[in-house]
Amino acid sequence: MSVVGVHRLAPPPPPLLPLSLLPTPHASIGFFSLSVAAANQSLVHRSHRLVTSFCQSASHKPDDAEADPSVHQGETTLDNNATRRKNPFVSQELLKKLKRYGLSGVLSYGLLNTVYYSTAFLLVWFYVAPAPGKMGYLAAAERFVKVMAMVWAGSQVTKLVRIGGAVALAPIVDRGLSWFTVKYKFESQGKAFGAMVGICLGLALILFLVVTLLWA
Repeated sequence: MSVVGVHRLAPPPPPLLPLSLLPTPHASIGFFSLSVAAANQSLVHRSHRLVTSFCQSASHKPDDAEADPSVHQGETTLDNNATRRKNPFVSQELLKKLKRYGLSGVLSYGLLNTVYYSTAFLLVWFYVAPAPGKMGYLAAAERFVKVMAMVWAGSQVTKLVRIGGAVALAPIVDRGLSWFTVKYKFESQGKAFGAMVGICLGLALILFLVVTLLWA
């Protein structure tokens, strides 16, 4: 076989691409940048949809809470529990009953407070924490403060009992306040109430002062 036959049987070489069509580094980088930008745009679009749906669901929750009466009942229960934690020895029902009597209810509670503080002060001073006399004015004043602190602590424990007693005595105190107003010709029950409060406070202060000065 001749050389000419060999050339005829060999396949022709592939055509060469022009230089403008060949991939360059800049072209590949530009394609990668476009891909990254498209991915970022898709993520931003999805994030925007998620945020929008979350805001819409959050905006509908208050309406559901307002429509559901159990939410208000739960809030009321929490408020009552908080009040009970602050005042464990106070009954809200007794306080409401006492407030219905107005000035008579307040005066009834004040009278029981006067009796309690006077009696408890004497018991603590003479029996619970006795002390010899002639201790000096400064020591007597310090003892008075300590005794009153003990009496006040006891008043917090017995507050529920005194409120219940005040509710029970309120009708009697109401009639007594009316009689006191008419008897001493006060212009109103409010002024008679103020006079009764002043008498109670005055008697208690005189008792505290006399006992403290006697031990000074």
